[in-house]
Parts: sequence; C-alpha cells; structure tokens
Amino acid sequence: MDQTELRVHTSFWWQTAVFAGLFVLVLVLQILSGAYRSEFGGYPDEPAHYVTSVMVRDYLLHGKIAEPMEFAKQYYKAYPKVAFGHWPPLLYAVQGLWMLVFSESRASILLELALTTTLAGFLLFLVAARHFGRIAGICAAALLLCLPIIQTYADEEMAESLLLVTSFCAALFFYRYLENKNWRNSLWFGVFCSLAILTKGNGWALVIIPPVAIVLTWDYAVLKRPSFWIPVPLVAIFCVPWQLLTLEIAARGWVGGSKPNIGYTLEAGGQFGFVLLDLVGWALALLACVGIWLCVLRPFLSKNVQPLYAVMAALIVAIWVFHSVVPAGVESRKMINALPAVILFAMAGGFWIASLVPTRLLSRRYAPAAVAAITAVLFASQTFAVPQEPHYGFEEASQYIVSRNDLKHAVILVSSESDGEGMLISELMMRDQRPGHTILRASKVLSNSDWNGNVSEEFCQNAGDVMAIVKRENVRAVVVDSFPPHVNFRHNGFVRQAIHDNPQAWRLAASFSAGKVQIYESR
Repeated sequence: MDQTELRVHTSFWWQTAVFAGLFVLVLVLQILSGAYRSEFGGYPDEPAHYVTSVMVRDYLLHGKIAEPMEFAKQYYKAYPKVAFGHWPPLLYAVQGLWMLVFSESRASILLELALTTTLAGFLLFLVAARHFGRIAGICAAALLLCLPIIQTYADEEMAESLLLVTSFCAALFFYRYLENKNWRNSLWFGVFCSLAILTKGNGWALVIIPPVAIVLTWDYAVLKRPSFWIPVPLVAIFCVPWQLLTLEIAARGWVGGSKPNIGYTLEAGGQFGFVLLDLVGWALALLACVGIWLCVLRPFLSKNVQPLYAVMAALIVAIWVFHSVVPAGVESRKMINALPAVILFAMAGGFWIASLVPTRLLSRRYAPAAVAAITAVLFASQTFAVPQEPHYGFEEASQYIVSRNDLKHAVILVSSESDGEGMLISELMMRDQRPGHTILRASKVLSNSDWNGNVSEEFCQNAGDVMAIVKRENVRAVVVDSFPPHVNFRHNGFVRQAIHDNPQAWRLAASFSAGKVQIYESR
C-alpha cells in the first residue's frame, strides 16, 4: 500500500464517514429485526442487565454514596431482578452513565448497543484497511456486523458487544506491543484486559493470548523486558479481588460442573469447533483455514509469523480453550470474541486465492473483487439472516398497570414458567415513577429457586397456600402467561388454581398477545 492511500484511509473525515456508514447499517438491521418493538426477553439475562443498569443510574442520581448496599437492597425489594455481583460492574457503569445523559428507554439502550457494536466493526475496518486496503477494510467490517450472532447481540440487552470491543482492543494493543515493544502498548493491553474482565468473566481468556503469541512468533526474548509484565499488576489489582469475591456467585450459573473437569473439556472443545463453523458458514470458514495456514502454520516452521497474525491466532485459541475448560456451558455467544480474527484470516485467504487467478482470465486489479463477490454470494445464501426479536405482550401489560391510578404503588405478583417475570419487571420499571410498584416474583416468594431455575424449597403445597401468601403480601394484581415453559414450576399451577377456585376474589382485568398474558385484579 503506498503512502497516499494510507493517508486517505486514515484521515479523520474518511474514518468518520466509514463509522457513520457502519452505524447506519447496524441501525437498519436493528429495525428490520423488530428490536425496537420487542421486550428484553430474547435471552433470560436481559431483564437483569437492564434492571441493574437502571439501579446504577438511579443511585448516581439519588443515592447516598456511603450506602450503596442498602440502596441495592431496597431496590431489589421493588424490582427483584438486580444481578450486581453475578456479573462484573463495567456494563452497568457504562449503561448507568449513558442513561444519565440520555434516558432509560428501550430506544436509548438499543442506540447504545448499536454504537458499541459499530465500534467493534470500525476497529476491524482499521486493521483490515491497513493490511488489505480500504475497500477490503469496509467489507471486513460490514461482514462482521452482518453475522447473525453479532446482530443478535446488537438487539439484546447483553454484555457481549461491550466484551467484544474491549477484548479486540486488548488483542490489538498486544499485537502493537509485539511489533514495536513500546511500553505504552503493553500498558493499554493491561487496561483493556482489565476492562474486558470487568465486563464479564469471559475476559479472563485474554491472559492466554501472550503465551500463545510468543510461541507462534518465537519471540521468547520479550519475556526479559520489564514492559512485558506491566499488565500483571494492573489485572491483579483491578480484577483479582472482584473475581475472588464473586466467584462462588458466578459459578452458580455453570451447567457443566462446579469446577473444571476433563470430561467437560473434551466434549465442549469439539462442540465449540462446530459452533464457530456454524457462526460464519463453511465459505468463510474455508477461507479462514487457508489464511491460518498461509499466515500462521506455514510461517511458523520458518519462524516468520507476523505479530498481527500470531495475536489473531492466539485470540481464537484463547477463546476456544478458555470456554472448553470453564464448565459454564456451550453457547454460540461465547465464541463471538474470536470472530474479528476469523474474518481477518478469511481476508488473507481470499487475497491469496485471488492471486492464483490467471491474468488471462481476470486482471490482478479485479481478482480480489471477484473473489469477494463470490464469497459474499455464498455468505448471503448460507449464513446471512436477520434474527427476529419476538414481541410478547408484557409491554402492553405494564402500560395497563401504570395507567391505572388505583394500582399506583400496588404490589404486583408475576407468575411465569418462561421469562415473563423478568420482562414484566423491566417493562414496568421502564415506565414507573420510581419508587413505584412493588413486584413479587413467584419463583422467589412461592419457592426458593437458584439462577438456573432449580427449586430447592417449595413454600406452598396447594392453592390455599398461595392465597395465604397473596393476602399476607397484600397483592393487588397477578400477572400470568401461557408461553412455552423453560422451567416447570409447581407453584405456577397453584397460582392458576387459586385464581380459578376463587372467582369472588379475582377478576380478569386485561389480556394481551392473544390472551397469552393475563392480568387478574383483586376484587
């Protein structure tokens, strides 16, 4: 690449135009998915992230600095979906500050998610443009943002987009450190490692990057540099205490065992390989394999792996190995942080294939564009889709409750076998003049269930017990739904039976989503 082209694609206005274009792309995909019409119910963790972020916002606005725990406890009594401690604090700090400046509305949160997702694509553009040219950089960024899994987490109130940005930034700074051995890049690697870990525990995977990258580059001399070790005290000071304090809480959500085990690792390692293939499709996966062979495996034998490709390969290995060892369950979202590296290798593979096209068939100038067009067609036909975010009816239910003056500050019981508890809490909270209604979760007041929905104790054995608890808590309205269950709670059947057996005590006040969400009021 000549210096003129380098100046063009690194100019401020060029970068601004690319960022704006990528942002518009994310917004269009969000709108097409129905995200702005959907409740925070695409994944069970969404309501907890939203409620906790709003709590941080309200604490910054109204709380007493000396009493954060008391503030959180009182908040949980009204909106029992606070999850501070199960996840690290960075997401809630970022979103809490965002809500202070803008609002806690659904549109506001989705714009923040769109901005964060766009930043991930823009970072990939900068790297790809430097190595393959500006058009290739735009294609790489657009490709990342069009992956269905990336679209999904641009639509949902989750930590994945922020984790993707912080993790990719950390990898890029370590690449720059291996390239020029500047202590500032090592410092920034430590900073973004810490930020990723404080976003989500998955960020610990990044500590695997340095040893793998050093092996691939044969640059063992870097271990003797004091600057190499700068990230260690940073991570130790800012992340280790939090991790030790909350490890037991986080481990409650693990589904593959209470600690790492070889059985889980062997099974999960193979499954994550298929997950990665499924996320990008076989066309991109094949190009990425070619790129890994050309840029990592073959040069490794001659000790000539470039720092960028060594770090990108290390990023893929780190994500893969970490999630295969930590028994938190096999999910597609856990491989998201590897996707920018996969796309960079696919670009390298594509350019190499383009170089093999005979000039008598196609000019060298147009060969990369031809390969890109073929890849785009294959991607569109086998991988690209716009995931749809469903609408459940809890938005209308919460609007109905808030509109009723006689239910102002009332106690509301929500009983659901899907994710209705969280959706009603987040939707009602979004519209409440806080402090407003007090919401009781049936899974907490009628039983004792853990994070995964496993019940350890039932507080009611029949409909009569439900009525007794309802009277004791002075419940004014009950919200139930009939969506397909995630967990079969016995107490939900008792709630419905209590309503059915006591028509003199309850009346159907409203129903939404073709009767699947129902509100019963106390007579």
